[in-house]
Amino acid sequence: MPGINRIIGVYHADGGLIGEFKYITGKFFGGEHCSLCDITHGSLGKKDSWKKCEMKLRMPIDFVHLNERNPKLEKYTDNLTPCIVGKTSTNYVMLVTKEELAECNKNPDILTSLIEKKIEA
Repeated sequence: MPGINRIIGVYHADGGLIGEFKYITGKFFGGEHCSLCDITHGSLGKKDSWKKCEMKLRMPIDFVHLNERNPKLEKYTDNLTPCIVGKTSTNYVMLVTKEELAECNKNPDILTSLIEKKIEA
């Protein structure tokens, strides 16, 4: 997709201590989870395998939590999280949907390949 100058991953959880606590308790007790988090993070933080994949991407990828999105990104991704979007000079484009993230089956390499294919398309 030409014109993408930034990649943004949007987690399906709020950031901060309270958000992290809600996510962890929801994951263990309420079946709540985020397939993007499952790909990028383990119990001790960012996975080494994901760090290697980030280095393979041709542009940096930033991550935000639900409560960290700017109003335009919040409107674009409403009810679509987790997801990965591309930022152009004027708007956002969907790169990886929540269904596609789930299909990655927690595998960083699969996600990296998918992002690269979408950017090149």
